[in-house]
Amino acid sequence: MQPSDFFNAGSGLMDTVQIVFFKMLPRGAQTEKVRAEINRGLLKVYGKMTRLEIDKDSKTISADLDLKGENEAVQIKLSNYRLIQEEGKHPIIEPGTMEVSREWLNALLKNLVKTGVVPERIEVKNPLHQAVVKTLL
Repeated sequence: MQPSDFFNAGSGLMDTVQIVFFKMLPRGAQTEKVRAEINRGLLKVYGKMTRLEIDKDSKTISADLDLKGENEAVQIKLSNYRLIQEEGKHPIIEPGTMEVSREWLNALLKNLVKTGVVPERIEVKNPLHQAVVKTLL
């Protein structure tokens, strides 16, 4: 599973219903729903995210991960992220500066971004995920 898979799976009537229900939730519940979805999908084989905080004003995303094989939580912080929405196009997320609390993971992440394995920009095609990122970011 690629990071962009989380943002681009599914579509249709169920997405519309989920969008309506998602927007009705308080912000904290929205964040928890996203954290749970990431745990069920992207992180399922690696461990789980125990904390997710999104600060829309300061454009930061912070998370704690309990990863298999790690004795302590791994912290990830994205600073200065951008959500780009151009008329008639899918929204694009630019994660900005990414930092990981483990030196080796930090170096690996920077290398994966540099080599293009982890994209510098993620186009969000799925309507449900578009609603989520527009609401939270």
